[in-house]
Amino acid sequence: MAALPTYCNTARLRFAPNLILVSVLGALAAPPVGVAQTVAQPGQTTSSVATLQPINAVSQNDATSEGTGQYAVPVVSSATRMPLSPRETPQTINVVTRTQMDDFRLDNATSLLSAVPGVFVQQVETDRNYYTIRGYDVTNFQVDGIGMPFSTEEQIGDLDMAFYDRVEVLKGANGLLSNTGNPSGTVNFIRKRPKREFSANANLSYSSFATRRLDVDISSPLNSSGSVRGRLIGAYQKGNSYLDRYGLEKKMFGVIVDADLGDRTTLTLGHTYQRNKSKSPMWGALSLYYTDGSAIDYDVSDSYAPDWAYWNTTDQSSFAELNHDWGGGWKTKGSLTYRKISQDAEQFLAYGVPDRETGLGLFSYPTKYDRYEKQWIADISTTGKYTLGGREHDVMFGINTNRSKNYMTSLETDLNIPLPSLFAWDRHFPRPDFDNATETFSDFTVRKTTAFAATRLNVADDFKVIAGLNYTRATSTGEHYGEPRDYKRNKISPYLGLIYDLNDNYSVYASYTGIFNPQSQVDIDGQILPAVEGKSYELGLKGESADGRLSGSLALFRAEQDNTAEYDTFKDGLSRYKAVDSRSSGFELALQGEILSGLQVSAGYTHFFSIKDEDGNAVREFVPKNAITVAASYAVPTVHGLKVGGAVRWQSETRRLQGQTAGGDDIYTKQKSYAVADLMASYEINKNVTVGVNVKNVFDKKYLTSTQWEQGFYAPSRSVGMNVQLKY
Repeated sequence: MAALPTYCNTARLRFAPNLILVSVLGALAAPPVGVAQTVAQPGQTTSSVATLQPINAVSQNDATSEGTGQYAVPVVSSATRMPLSPRETPQTINVVTRTQMDDFRLDNATSLLSAVPGVFVQQVETDRNYYTIRGYDVTNFQVDGIGMPFSTEEQIGDLDMAFYDRVEVLKGANGLLSNTGNPSGTVNFIRKRPKREFSANANLSYSSFATRRLDVDISSPLNSSGSVRGRLIGAYQKGNSYLDRYGLEKKMFGVIVDADLGDRTTLTLGHTYQRNKSKSPMWGALSLYYTDGSAIDYDVSDSYAPDWAYWNTTDQSSFAELNHDWGGGWKTKGSLTYRKISQDAEQFLAYGVPDRETGLGLFSYPTKYDRYEKQWIADISTTGKYTLGGREHDVMFGINTNRSKNYMTSLETDLNIPLPSLFAWDRHFPRPDFDNATETFSDFTVRKTTAFAATRLNVADDFKVIAGLNYTRATSTGEHYGEPRDYKRNKISPYLGLIYDLNDNYSVYASYTGIFNPQSQVDIDGQILPAVEGKSYELGLKGESADGRLSGSLALFRAEQDNTAEYDTFKDGLSRYKAVDSRSSGFELALQGEILSGLQVSAGYTHFFSIKDEDGNAVREFVPKNAITVAASYAVPTVHGLKVGGAVRWQSETRRLQGQTAGGDDIYTKQKSYAVADLMASYEINKNVTVGVNVKNVFDKKYLTSTQWEQGFYAPSRSVGMNVQLKY
């Protein structure tokens, strides 16, 4: 790629420290009390908030990241379904591009979201994850802007990145375009699309623990004019693990076809399939403390899972999209999606608190688990322009409806059997006779319908006002392991956003949105928790370099959220939660893009002033109050084809109150602050062949993956991987 003019590099170098300086001064000038009254706040997950800035004359396809070599994109669509620059979007937004994924081998959602500043992956088990942004849980993902809600509030199985061009993470509440407004954020996975020219590539890799992977990606026009185009994506991965007995095999396949039905209409059809087979997975994890309150020290590789345990998941989705340009700035997009997620598993949980002297105190809880979930999602929205008061304004409106059918069975036997001493137990437990086990089941259906509308008022050339409403109606019917799963919820949530351009490089913004999210967690008595409700505020400063390749932001946020589900205990085979009214506030700094020619950076710092309940007590202490994330790569100009890079993730201490000792002393599980470093290097031998090496957790840091649950386990030890990419 040709080097940019010197003045562009110089402008970007001046811009970066200027933005950081303004951001830090702004943060220091805002004391916590002030923030609590005026500032912005967190969000949980779903769709985004509407932001209708002056819309640049670009198409969404201009945001395609593969092949650009960049860690940033010029436009994003997660906030409004309209192509806006990050600066025009009145919320903090981070993008992980295809280039960053390939550089650091971010092959699944866990590794990718761990690389996003301000996103914390709570890996509570080997095959189950929670994600938190700004202190609260993400409760759905989006694919191409369409929400894919978690029916049980977590991601089951290893979600692979083979199908995606980039991931946009919008921070803060998203109550306008989503089914519900959550104060954490929106994680939007943007699919790869067929190209008008032929291309093909394959990537082969081999890494520690005998993990091998093959990716194949072919895109081609399907007729002479290129009006019909197709893309075929396949991937296979199999390997062992740093954990004793654990292994994972994944198979991925996807096909997508674009067909131009005319000059203004495009039809897209596609199907994706992912099958995960994990052996000896953790269900639950390791007991973390003795009865006297002292911490148990395990080897990084330790696991309670026996060799007969497995957890298989299949996730497949079929979708159709129709895009039509009516002319005059009016466009309509409609989509239909059918998704089926199935699981079958034989799992083993060892629970209890061992005695420090004898090691006794653990008990068995095996189960055979089968489940399927079917989702039907229909979505249609229209954007357009109108003239009022001599100025052109924008309008957006649409409706989304979805239904999720869930059925699961659990066979339980050989429960509560005392296990041998923790010190002598070889982690073996005989496979139970599940054919004669006690069966319990869950059968429920969730329906949500959301109507949304917003307008962007072009009040002045440098001042825009966005106002909108979201109406959501949610119902659930059925039962969950013998307990009713019935509710009806509906609410109107407002949205207001303001953006003011200070000059050609900087803008200030403010936004407000209502929070409403029906939830499915149950309390210790088996009752469904009330819907999450509240308010979210955000105030920020954004800037970009003159050439648009480098952008940055400072955001002050605050959320007032009632009925937040916080894990309480495990009872009768189910996790139980309690509703907590909480307030969260803090600030974020972010910088992303090209600092100088060949040097790509994605960096951020997140600080929480507090996450407290209505009585001022600290809650959700498993979320770190401070975190820094930096990833950078550099194309060495003196050695053509050589790229080197590194990434560092640091977070402050987290902890969990586990209970009390017999003497009445509080028992805390603590994870001290830690930093994890990764390194990468690649060399392009010629235009068709590139080789690379990645080292993850370079210093072999030992740390818990999460302190959200009573139990936990350790993160991966150091690993080394080699890869070869073939391109045509």
